[in-house]
Amino acid sequence: MKLRLLLLSLALALISAPGVRAEDPKPAVKAEKPETELEQTMNKMNKAWREVRKAAKEGKLSPATADLVATVRTNAEAAVKLTPALEAEKPAADRAKFQADFQAQLKKLTGILAQLETALRANDIPAATKLVADAGAVAKSGHHDFKKPDEKEHKH
Repeated sequence: MKLRLLLLSLALALISAPGVRAEDPKPAVKAEKPETELEQTMNKMNKAWREVRKAAKEGKLSPATADLVATVRTNAEAAVKLTPALEAEKPAADRAKFQADFQAQLKKLTGILAQLETALRANDIPAATKLVADAGAVAKSGHHDFKKPDEKEHKH
């Protein structure tokens, strides 16, 4: 009887032991670098774009989605005036071309977004679905060409 009582006590102690241990020390909060104006603009674009992509994936594109596309387009137009951080790492001789290519990529994206917005407002869902894919491909290409490598890993 004493042996059963001892085993029961031991079993209960083992079961409750994980909840009784000292709290793990929390990792030190890493100081985040402040976001550039371009990163802030791109984050606004990304937030709205994720909703557009989700609606397209779920087959729920509608004229109401045009407002989200307008948000993405407006921020893309604002981003044209900004400079990617990667430009500073380019040789001085290459910076003007890099900036021109960046602006051309964003203008290409805003053109597709304007078409997408028009298609959604006209309730042309098949055309809008194709344009979502086109805009996504342009954005992905832009991220590949104009984002610093350390920024690429956590955004998309």
